[in-house]
Amino acid sequence: MAHPGLHLQPMIHVDDMAASIAFYERLGAEIIHGGRDSDWVLMQLGTIQIGLLGRPPDRDHGESRVELTFGAVMPLEQLEQRLHRAGVPVSGVTSDRDLGEQLQVRSPDGLLIKISQREPDY
Repeated sequence: MAHPGLHLQPMIHVDDMAASIAFYERLGAEIIHGGRDSDWVLMQLGTIQIGLLGRPPDRDHGESRVELTFGAVMPLEQLEQRLHRAGVPVSGVTSDRDLGEQLQVRSPDGLLIKISQREPDY
């Protein structure tokens, strides 16, 4: 069975985008997508990418201040079938304006985990 090629990208809902960007820059991060006036920013911090969302979490859909978002190289339809066969129920499929279609699953502790399509690294 093909490996899904999952890569973790924490997403953080922030109240003040400019202050949050400045904080992560002081830690050594660089902006690789978006900017201080954006509502979605992607920052590179060493080998990790951190997404900053300038909107509050949607608690009605199980979002919290910090989300675990994975990017999958495997096509999402194929990954959904793989998860189903492995006994991991997909709790939903949504569309995010910045990240596109996302599969949603829940950890045993109820943590919402989102999986987006990701371009393969060549």
